[in-house]
Amino acid sequence: MQLPQTVEYALRAMAYIANLPPAEPVRAHDLAAATNVPPHYLSKLMRRLVVAGLLKSQKGHHGGFVLAMPARYIRALDIMVAADYRPDPTHCAFGWGNCRPSEPCPLHPAWSKLNEAICTWAAMTTLSDMLVDGGLPSPGAVAAAIPNAGDGQILRHARKRIAEADSKSARIAARSLSIGEK
Repeated sequence: MQLPQTVEYALRAMAYIANLPPAEPVRAHDLAAATNVPPHYLSKLMRRLVVAGLLKSQKGHHGGFVLAMPARYIRALDIMVAADYRPDPTHCAFGWGNCRPSEPCPLHPAWSKLNEAICTWAAMTTLSDMLVDGGLPSPGAVAAAIPNAGDGQILRHARKRIAEADSKSARIAARSLSIGEK
């Protein structure tokens, strides 16, 4: 299953911000570079996350975006909803209009297990679950180190740490699946 790109970008940006030192604002263009999200797309997405109350926007010389609350209170579901995506445990992904639990389509039993696990993962996983040991390098550290690092070594390191956080979230989702089977 693949999430809509907007949701993927939102989760990626929020995971990155959560892994920065507390209350250290990150500017949108630095965040775009670190997360490999197109800057104009990210700018619109960041406004949605601010309106949803998940981020604070600070203006000025030391401005940027910071989490509006501790990472443990921001669920993946909150981020998904802010990105205008609502997981629906009753939705048939295969386009059978009359598919519902009382009259299931042939694919319903298999799909409903996966869909339920995704909904459970989104509701149970917080940004705290996406933290990596030692955090991520701040955009300022990345910018300062780039002249000394060959071929974007620091950015590759930051992206590797983000991938590790994504992997941790995948393991949590797999655990949700196994819990649901019991």
